[in-house]
This record gives sequence, structure tokens and C-alpha cells, in this order.
Amino acid sequence: MSLLLAVAAGGCTAGPEPGPEKGPIVLATGSDLSSTGVRQDLIRAFEKRTGRSVRIVKLPDTADGQRSQLLAAGQSGNSDYDVLNLDVAWTAEFAEAGVIRPWGTSLDGDFLDSVVKTVSYGGKVWGVPFNTDAGLLYYRKDILARYGHHQPPSNWGEVKNVAREVAGAYNRELARGTKGGTVPADRTMYGMVAQLRPYEGLTVNTLEAAWANGGDPDATSFTKGEQVGALQQGVADVKDRLDSIMPHEATTMDETESRRWFADGRALFMRNWPVEYASVAEKLTPGKQFDVAELPARPTDGKRMSVLGGQNLAISAGSKRPAGARALIEALTGPGSERCLLERGFAATRDSAYRDAAKAPACPLPPERAERGSTGQRAPWPGRQPPYTRTLYAALRAAEPRPRSAHYQTFSKVVQIRVSQYLSSRGGTAIADALAREADEALSGREEEQPRRPEGAG
Repeated sequence: MSLLLAVAAGGCTAGPEPGPEKGPIVLATGSDLSSTGVRQDLIRAFEKRTGRSVRIVKLPDTADGQRSQLLAAGQSGNSDYDVLNLDVAWTAEFAEAGVIRPWGTSLDGDFLDSVVKTVSYGGKVWGVPFNTDAGLLYYRKDILARYGHHQPPSNWGEVKNVAREVAGAYNRELARGTKGGTVPADRTMYGMVAQLRPYEGLTVNTLEAAWANGGDPDATSFTKGEQVGALQQGVADVKDRLDSIMPHEATTMDETESRRWFADGRALFMRNWPVEYASVAEKLTPGKQFDVAELPARPTDGKRMSVLGGQNLAISAGSKRPAGARALIEALTGPGSERCLLERGFAATRDSAYRDAAKAPACPLPPERAERGSTGQRAPWPGRQPPYTRTLYAALRAAEPRPRSAHYQTFSKVVQIRVSQYLSSRGGTAIADALAREADEALSGREEEQPRRPEGAG
């Protein structure tokens, strides 16, 4: 019980104690993506400790569906939600729409600096980081070593060169052992897979490519100063990788489908989030057959920048139980809770969670819950940090949030439409130039309509 008490005691800066509020605290959230249901287990621990009940309202599976439902409920004035589990890209929009209330106090210094940016907007803090994410480069360690490469590539140019060399040699060797010397399509090794379907994953891959070409994550324009050309060159690089080392099916892939290709032995490299690591480990041996590294560095300064993912918890502007909402958020984001999240496949938002086990906060969940969780499935690394922890920690410290604009969703749609057009075209500059111009208009709120197809676009 003392460990459970530490969950709330070790949370953010102290807030008001729950008063005589009526009814359960209502938490609106998407699905728990962990195999162990750790987030629900932490909520149940809060209920047991405080005597307060929490009602979980499941939102649609898609991010667009979740965002639309939360905005509509908040703006109607009839929402019964108390706590909102928000994508990190939504803070500015929800704050501007008046759907969430300011947190009211600063966050304690244990939260990662990069992650704190995702709850900051207009000089205020609007929530508390719950779980975070940073893109990693997954690679087939065993196959690379077989062909003389004992370290992952250091930049994107090397990724392309190594992928072409090793995948080519692998497929030629495989062909010699097949009838007719032809490798079946479902056994062909490609150089890389990534998330290039027209959804938020494509926006993420595009931003990372732009940053790798000198783009500034804090800039508000893609057509001024040093930003000029970064987005266009980044898109050109994504297309070059698609045409040279990826299967065409990459344009239909999300996180799950790209992970399947990699785990099934059909790709040498993969850009993906750490939450997919445990699923890959069900088919490939970690540290032997595959491993992860930070995303490749940009040659100019060696920076390895990923887009930050994850979710934040915020108090609904219309909450009828704000004291209970604050207490729940403090419990779910405390040091012990964040350690639980790390041990069960999420990326924690606190620095202390990444310490060695002897110095890290203890996960407050009882051992039997830590082992199996509410879903009955075994936790990937019960009682200890995942094998990729050091790599993830370094990636998170260098990661950057997506553009913090109330019009981010319009910007993302522009990117998805224009980049999809470019990837299916013969290249050229018309679409890429239109993307940079329309991206600026979207971020500033000047372009709320669907982007127009440029003349002559293939």
C-alpha cells in the first residue's frame, strides 16, 4: 500500500485535494495499446487508494475520430468528461478552442524537457505528459553482420547504400537456392519499410526527412530563411528511398503493417515507434537477429531528430470534478507510474524512469499485476527496463514536437495529400513547392480548404 501511496505523492506539483464532488471521474481515452493493459491497472490502483471511482469512456479507434468527438463534446458545453487523453499534437488546438483548462502550475523538473514542450502553448501549461514516443531505426543485426556491417548506418545516405548492397546480396544468395533462381515475392528482402500511407504517419516521416535536411523544428515557416528547400528536399529523399529500397506497398503501410513486413523478414531496416518492439520480439530475437538505433543523423551537425509522439492528460474545461481529475492525472503521471509504463512497452515521460533499476522509482503495481496485467498477457519485461531503454532515452532527449499550431490538423492534411501525390508522381518540383507554400498557409490559419492539385502534376 505504501508504494501505491507514492504514486500520487510523487506526481506533479501539489494540487487541491479532491472535494465533495459527485459521481465518478470520467476519463475519455482511446484504446490501451499495451498488451498488458497497464494504464487501466494504474487507474484501478488509484481507485483502490482514494476510494474514488473512474469511468473510462472509450473513444473511436482512429485519431481523427477521437479528436472530432472530443472537440464536439467540449464545444457543445454538454460534455461530462473530466480528463481527456490527448495526442501530443492537439494541445494548441484544444487550448484555442477552450476545450481544456490550463494546468495552473509548472511541471516538476523530472519531466523530460523535450516532452514538456508538447503541453506548452501560449506561455501556459495545458496538461501533463502521460506517455511519449520517439521514432527508432529497427535493423536486422544478423543479416547486416553476415555481409560485413557490424554497426547500423550513421546517416540516411548510408542507409540507402547499405540497404541496396545487403538486400541485393541477400536476395541473390536466396535465389541460388530456389527452383528456377527466382525469389518468391513474399520472401524477397527489401531495404526498408516505413509508414507512408496518407495519414499522420506520413506527416511524421515527412517532418523527420525535412529536419534531416536542415529544417528547424521550431520554425513557423517552410518558405523563409534557412528553412527554404528543407521540406522539398526531405520529400525528395523520401521518394528516393521509396523508389530505390522500399516496396511500393510502403505507400499503404501504417505502423502495424510495416512491423509485420520487418518481423516476417521482408525488410532490412524499418522506421517505427518503440511500442512495436515487443511484437517484433515475438518473431525475432532481440539483440541477435534485430536491434534498434536512433534515427540516422543529418550530416551537417550530427543531430538525430525524431518527431515526438505520445499522449498528454488534460482537464476538460467543463469538468464537474476538477479536483478529482487533477488527482487522477497526478497519480497516472507520477514517477512510479511512469516506471510501470516503461516496463510495459510505453515510453515514459520522466527522466527518473530511465535510471538503472536500483535507482529508478519502483513500479507500484503488485507483482502479479506486473507480470500479467489486466489483459492476462505477460508483460514484456516485468520488473526491469526494456533492452532498448538507453537508445530510447537518447532519442527522446533529442526529439522535437510537431509544429505547435492551433491549425496543425489542416497542416497535416496538406502534407498527407501533397506528399502522397509526389510519391506517386515522376518527381519534379511543382508538387513539392506547392507543399511548402500551402504548409505555411495552413500553419498560419490562412488555408482551411483542401489543397488544390497543381497544374501538370503527374
